[in-house]
Amino acid sequence: MTNDKTAVGRRIKTLRQANHFSMATLATMVGVAGKSTINDWEKGRTRPHGERLVKIAQALDTSVNFLQHGDLKDYVFNVLKDDGLNNPEFNVLLWEYVDLTTTNPGILSGDVFNSQSHEQGKNVVSTNIDPIIDTAINQVLPAVLRDFSASAYPEPSAVINSACDRFRKRIQLIRRTFTGKYNRIIRLLDNVDLYEKLGDDPALAHYLNAATDVTGGYDIDQNYQQKMNALITTFHQQLNDINADYQAALKKQRQTKTNSTL
Repeated sequence: MTNDKTAVGRRIKTLRQANHFSMATLATMVGVAGKSTINDWEKGRTRPHGERLVKIAQALDTSVNFLQHGDLKDYVFNVLKDDGLNNPEFNVLLWEYVDLTTTNPGILSGDVFNSQSHEQGKNVVSTNIDPIIDTAINQVLPAVLRDFSASAYPEPSAVINSACDRFRKRIQLIRRTFTGKYNRIIRLLDNVDLYEKLGDDPALAHYLNAATDVTGGYDIDQNYQQKMNALITTFHQQLNDINADYQAALKKQRQTKTNSTL
């Protein structure tokens, strides 16, 4: 995980001001030539390393870990957001969790990643995917934090292993719930291209007429595809209606509980 120079500088500035130190005072305490060095650090132009970072932490009564990464919560979140997404097991579990807990059928669609340009594509991915990743990580973050002491920042591998364990346990439970089953079925239905254009397709007609060994094999296939599409569309709508009823029942129960406490 890389350290953000701007974030490191911001933490130095915040702690310096909280301690009522001028830049010149901190420069003397740390042993650098003048306040311009402190200013460069705080502006994120450069970043202190090694012994200087240790001296800054001592002067500001904090830890090197805090200066580099923020508090433990920030550190763990950033490890999962940066290193975690490059870990195959974490990646698989994260997206399975997203599959089970979101009902947006386009969130994992290839359409999200298609764009007119590479730069635009990155913006689309960031806009659509980042909030979903952040939400999933934040939902397991409290449990992951309980595995570690605030006095010591764990290795990234330990953080990722903890998160994988938390995701795995949640997935096992969610798969047994109404919402988990509903979302899994919706995903399966979304993987069926119901609205692929039906009509003239000489290559497909040639294949089906030969494969079914009848002249009208293609026409029969198209007719029954239409019947199947209509059936799945109706089933999809019925599932959505059931889910809406389920959400309404939860909302009603919450309202009843709220009213009983007033």
